[in-house]
Amino acid sequence: MGKLGIERDVEKLIAYKLITSLTGTISDRAKRKYDNLGKEASERFKRKQVIPETSNLVGRLNWDDKAVSGARKVSLGIEEFNNKYPKYGKILAEIIQKHREVRRAYLEFGLKKGKELDEEIYIEVIKETIAGISDENALKFYNILVDINKDLSKTKKKTQGLYTLLLPE
Repeated sequence: MGKLGIERDVEKLIAYKLITSLTGTISDRAKRKYDNLGKEASERFKRKQVIPETSNLVGRLNWDDKAVSGARKVSLGIEEFNNKYPKYGKILAEIIQKHREVRRAYLEFGLKKGKELDEEIYIEVIKETIAGISDENALKFYNILVDINKDLSKTKKKTQGLYTLLLPE
């Protein structure tokens, strides 16, 4: 007799938990390093350091004067709050307006068209993110990431161009 549907569901839950725990941990570590490195790079750009013209890289510090557009459901939630609590709604509107007027710095970075990073930089970042990983496993992990990215690229629209990192206020 085969497994019941509920048994299969619980088995899959266990497997998904392992995947989400591992990928979440790696993602959290990488995100912290990404944000910290972005702050460090922005400070270098503020000190007028530049990337040489001969480099394959593009990187610059920019400023955004435009208000960041919010999701529709957020606007609807704010509208409902204003209707229920007009006194506090006015205060909320003033706070939101203040933040809309803030000039935000962001990094714009990427590779020049047709250029690629060497795999060594990816291996270095993997080793910095997953402390104690061997060179062999870092290379295996890199190759798996490349293969998975190819698989995902088949189903999603490939974006070309520069990345942006909004810097904290």
